[in-house]
Amino acid sequence: MASSSSSGSVPALEAVQILVASLVDESPSVREASLSSLKEIAPLNPLLVLDCCAAVSHGGRKKFGNLTGVFLVMANAVRVMDKKDVDPTYMSKLAKIATSEIITSKDFNSDWQRAAANLLVSIGSRDPDLLMEEMFIHLSGSNPAVPAMVQILADFAKAEALQFSSRLKDVLLRVLPILGSVRDAHRPIFANAFKCWCQAAWQRVGDFPSDSPFDSDVMSFMNSVFELLLRAWASSRDIRVRISSVEALGEMVGLVTRPQLKAALPRLIPTILDLCKKYQEIAYVATRSLHNVLNACLNSETGPPLLDFDDLEVVLFTLLPAASYNSKDDRSNFSMGLKTYNEIQHCFLVVGSVYPEDLCNFLLNKCKSKDEASVIGALCTIKHLLPRLLEAWHTKQTSLVEIVKLLLDEHNLGIQKALAELIVVMASHCYLPTTAAEMSVEFLIRNCAVNEETSNSINFLKIGSSQYKKLEVMLGPVGPEELRAVSEKGLLLLAFTIPEMEHVLWPFILKMIIPKRYTGAVATICRCVTELLGRQRTPQSGSLYSEFNSTNDLPSPEELFARLIVLLHDPLAREQLATQILTVLCYLGPLFSGNLASFWHDEVPKMKAYISDSDDLREDPSYQETWDDMIINFLSESLDVVQDRDWIVSLGEAFAKQYTLYLGDNEHCALLHRCLGMLLQKVDDRIFVREKIDWMYKNANILDPTNRLGLAKGIGLVAASHLDTVLEKLKRILDDVGYSAFQRFLSFFSIRVKAEDADDTYAALALMYGYAASYAPTTVIEARINALVGTNMLGSLLHVQHANAKKAVITAIDLLGRSVLHAAEMGVSFPLKRRDQLLAYVLTLMGRDESYDINDSSVELLHTQACHNNLMIVFGIFQ
Repeated sequence: MASSSSSGSVPALEAVQILVASLVDESPSVREASLSSLKEIAPLNPLLVLDCCAAVSHGGRKKFGNLTGVFLVMANAVRVMDKKDVDPTYMSKLAKIATSEIITSKDFNSDWQRAAANLLVSIGSRDPDLLMEEMFIHLSGSNPAVPAMVQILADFAKAEALQFSSRLKDVLLRVLPILGSVRDAHRPIFANAFKCWCQAAWQRVGDFPSDSPFDSDVMSFMNSVFELLLRAWASSRDIRVRISSVEALGEMVGLVTRPQLKAALPRLIPTILDLCKKYQEIAYVATRSLHNVLNACLNSETGPPLLDFDDLEVVLFTLLPAASYNSKDDRSNFSMGLKTYNEIQHCFLVVGSVYPEDLCNFLLNKCKSKDEASVIGALCTIKHLLPRLLEAWHTKQTSLVEIVKLLLDEHNLGIQKALAELIVVMASHCYLPTTAAEMSVEFLIRNCAVNEETSNSINFLKIGSSQYKKLEVMLGPVGPEELRAVSEKGLLLLAFTIPEMEHVLWPFILKMIIPKRYTGAVATICRCVTELLGRQRTPQSGSLYSEFNSTNDLPSPEELFARLIVLLHDPLAREQLATQILTVLCYLGPLFSGNLASFWHDEVPKMKAYISDSDDLREDPSYQETWDDMIINFLSESLDVVQDRDWIVSLGEAFAKQYTLYLGDNEHCALLHRCLGMLLQKVDDRIFVREKIDWMYKNANILDPTNRLGLAKGIGLVAASHLDTVLEKLKRILDDVGYSAFQRFLSFFSIRVKAEDADDTYAALALMYGYAASYAPTTVIEARINALVGTNMLGSLLHVQHANAKKAVITAIDLLGRSVLHAAEMGVSFPLKRRDQLLAYVLTLMGRDESYDINDSSVELLHTQACHNNLMIVFGIFQ
């Protein structure tokens, strides 16, 4: 063959030589760039690149320091050569260059040796016989390069399965005689080679069934190798030898005779099961081999199963605790964990396809176990097998449903997660009757609402026996956040993708909006309701609404509205709660009175727009106050649209009834005070109003500043229409306190009478007086403020000691002053008779600075604002 360099120009030759020389540059980036460039150039002129690389490789590693890069470039060039350019003599020359470098070392681990092997595999893909000839030269028991040659043949079998399999017999003839002298350190290489060679042969059988490479000689050779691996290598103390031997045996079980396989099972299966209890990487290899063994034993076309179900129980007991993987595992282990899980489930499927009823009974019994890992494994396995054994397990439907019902009250988070996943699979195959389906939906909703607070503690999966301790990495802990995510996804799948669940979810799911324990799930529930009602926008769209009205045990529309309007409070709540509520209100519009649906159709987009950008909201320090005001205005305008007294009264009863839902939740309770106050503003029944403001005060937590402020604003809203009723209530509260100076003195010695309690009551009273004045009509407030100041009723509130209480009293006096100024701005003559006394109250509070931090800027600011407003009144600016 003529020199290939002649086919390229001199400048091209020099350029390639420069790039090859750059492969030994001191800079790693230069070496990488040169390697990449040569690989790109190789398809354009592979012979030129090969000549330049071969020229520098003659001196070996001592002369050219980066043979790894040279061999990688040469391998790439050989692969892209045209068939007409493949010259056997030239290929032989290249093969000997690579082989000569490999045989200079006893080990086969260096990068340059693997790169040389890559070159030989590429040569074999162009001329398989040439590669075989080169390998066979070095396949003798005394040659130290034998392991390297065997590894190259394994790599060639993986790269060119069809080419290799036709030459398998020749390879075995040369390898088998030297197996007895292979050292432990090299046995993994030989075992891996047998695995690759068997895989190549099976691939040929699959592609060309009539051209099997397994003649009687090959089968005899394989039987001999099988016995050697099973009886000697698989029991080695070296874990690497055991793993590689088991992996090879898993590929060879289909090649040995059934009598030989049956005789091998008592030794083979325990060996594999022992490796299944190791770490994930080992467990994956072992379970993959076990899958092949079970398939060969149970699904043979040439005879009955070689194992009874009783014989398989030891296998099932071993696999079951590992039949789950946790998505919270470290990402580096996630892929391997998933592969192991899939292989385990393949093993169960093989058993289930032969013994479906026995396997189902086994799994159902394990679901009743006290070992969490076994229960989770059984649930995961049922989930995996149910769609695949649907017909075979049809008679077990009742038993499966009973197991689900039994586990619904289980507290272990890992079991709950596995059960949630199983419920979705059973629902998708119509395995859940209505009652069980409703219980399962409630179970999912309960878990959608779970959080770190509602969960007593994070449940960790406990492995029942010390032999499975290594599986803890695979199982790992399941926390409330993961359980919630799985349950939310499951509930949405029921609503979005399983039409058969519609009759279960609607209207049953509306019942889940009201209970306090399901508050955290309301956003997901709203998404489900939106989907269910969104599909009904057809000529028969009234069907779901009529079904709602025909069900007696559901919450009333007023109860739903009261609950949802208060839960709008947090615009930054998870799962876009506020947006989901606003959306579902529009869909539920036909359930409510009057023309609310059309009104909400116009107003809801405006509210959604305000909370659409959470980042913008967080930058606004007053976003929460603004949003709460928008909710109250939304409620007020909705009530104006309804104009149905009975419906409004019923809604008021619903608001009052739902105070128990917000015990300990001062933020939402504060908004509930305001919602009820706005509703009472629209009612003309004084008895009803008096009853409800008594209820508001009774259910208020005046010890909390937020709750106290919400109560005051709610009472103020009532005062807009029922000022006298409100003032009567406040007077009764003040009279009931009866906190004299003598009692305050006694509070220092009595644990039953606390100054703090009185301060909180006075603070609440002051705020209620202030907001009553602020919201009351300007035409009627003058006489009330004059009476309030003139009777020195406010004077009794000035003796508060604590800073928060003092802030509340100052705020109240400031609100009184603002109400006067507001009246003046509206053109109402307001000759307040007790102007000086109102200012004196402020000055009195400003002078009592010994009980709070003088550096409290918020108190000083309130002092200043109140003093400013009341000075304007004193000077008569607006008279």
